[in-house]
Amino acid sequence: MFYSFTEKFGKPVCVILYAAFAALAVKVTWIPLAALALMHFCEYIIIGYKTAKRNNTGFLTGIINCLAFGFTWWLPIKRSSEK
Repeated sequence: MFYSFTEKFGKPVCVILYAAFAALAVKVTWIPLAALALMHFCEYIIIGYKTAKRNNTGFLTGIINCLAFGFTWWLPIKRSSEK
């Protein structure tokens, strides 16, 4: 159930979070937006890079997808390659 939810709604949820945190950064503080971006960057270093390389996704495409969508872009790719 988690995987099907992630595949259907994960990317829109990430976009909504970034929009909310960007609005918060403009009005109150930039810390949540920076934390989200830093978390996604660390996620790319830990697992996104390996997944992108294994599936012949370019470096720039991989890092942009990971920064924008977090695990919702690489989890379906990783699951489909394991089957």
